[in-house]
Amino acid sequence: MANKNYRNNATVYAPPQNNRANTILQGQPQQNKSRSVGSYISPVQLTRIRQDVLTWRQAIFEAEAVYTPFRVKQQQLYQDTILNGHVIACMNKRKSLTTKKKYEIVDKDGNVNKEWTKYFQDNFFKRVINYSLDKQAFGYSLINYTKINGNMPADLVLIKRQNVSPDRLNVTSFPYLIQGEQFTEEDNEFYDWTYYFSTPNDTAASICGYGYLYNVGIYEIFLRNILGYNADFVELYSMPYRVGKTLKTSEEDRTDLENALKLMGSAGYAIIDPSDEISFIEANKAGTGWQGYANFEERLEKKISKVILFHADAMDSKPGKLGAVDEDVKEALQAVELIDCDAVTLDMNTIVIPKLRQVGINIPDGLIFQYKNDKEKQEERIKENENNKLTAEIAQIMKNAGLQMPAEYFFERTGIKAELVEVEPPMENKEIASKIKNFYKTKVK
Repeated sequence: MANKNYRNNATVYAPPQNNRANTILQGQPQQNKSRSVGSYISPVQLTRIRQDVLTWRQAIFEAEAVYTPFRVKQQQLYQDTILNGHVIACMNKRKSLTTKKKYEIVDKDGNVNKEWTKYFQDNFFKRVINYSLDKQAFGYSLINYTKINGNMPADLVLIKRQNVSPDRLNVTSFPYLIQGEQFTEEDNEFYDWTYYFSTPNDTAASICGYGYLYNVGIYEIFLRNILGYNADFVELYSMPYRVGKTLKTSEEDRTDLENALKLMGSAGYAIIDPSDEISFIEANKAGTGWQGYANFEERLEKKISKVILFHADAMDSKPGKLGAVDEDVKEALQAVELIDCDAVTLDMNTIVIPKLRQVGINIPDGLIFQYKNDKEKQEERIKENENNKLTAEIAQIMKNAGLQMPAEYFFERTGIKAELVEVEPPMENKEIASKIKNFYKTKVK
């Protein structure tokens, strides 16, 4: 049996004493076992319901239930929340901070293993990383693959979150069922073929977090309503109101005029009698109510940006004069990137790689997944160069003042060895010095 413990609500799998991978041919998964979790789940659609503040509150009440907690209402909330353009843009930007970084497989001494680094560049692992990042938004992700092709796992799918219970660690065939398949138990048929990624719960109400989409949900509900209110305002006060006047009493004639008014769009026209009249009434005095909608919408979007990207202006900040992003925004995005990279690294090293070994992928012991820190090294080098330049400028100022910075101190500050060099005076100074010397020689004679 594998030793298991929990750190940050992520299951840490230690290599078992009787490694089942020894009984599996290289590249040949275990036989005579159903590994598709999707085939266990009944094809039931998760109903989309109207979301408001009450349903937002009910979602957390359901998740925090003492004896029968469920995440169904939360996932109903989330599937509407991510339809918002600003929300999905923030999510994509946050994920891109990590997915654009390069990673490598190294040994315990930090040496890069090129063969296995290339192996982990396959799209399969890029999708695994993507689902690992999704757990930050949804609270958890359970993914399943069903076979190995040419020593490479394949057919990766995401399991419906409404069928997964993070509290009971099982997957059910229908939402709201208590009993299900325990995907963290080694004797379960799905164990080797699933990766379960979860987040910590800050309130200790569960062993799994709710994801940042729950915090975003309340702002998105108001944002969605504002869009509807704004659309009504435009229809009532911004669009001209067509009015037709006629003295005709014939139902056919009145219908013709009505149709002419109804079909005015796309260069419409009407043929009327001198007694008929068509006019367009515009609301010139609609007031400034529309400004309240725009202001509230902007504030809600800033709140959402702050929750997902740690800064209100992370989506809309503009480069400064030198093309640099605001320093506060930069620090916020770096914090987000660090959190997500650490979470992915933990998932890959404690869940993905050990389970790959269990199904026969012969990954040598001691190899681990890590992100390259080229960006950090480059930033440190830039800061170092700036500090060295400042020290050199101080040395130049001292020289101009008739002083000299000791070479030892310069090396201590910059790490750059320096030697004192006698500088030849300019040609003009040589000529002046020669004339002065000759002048005094003449006087002595």
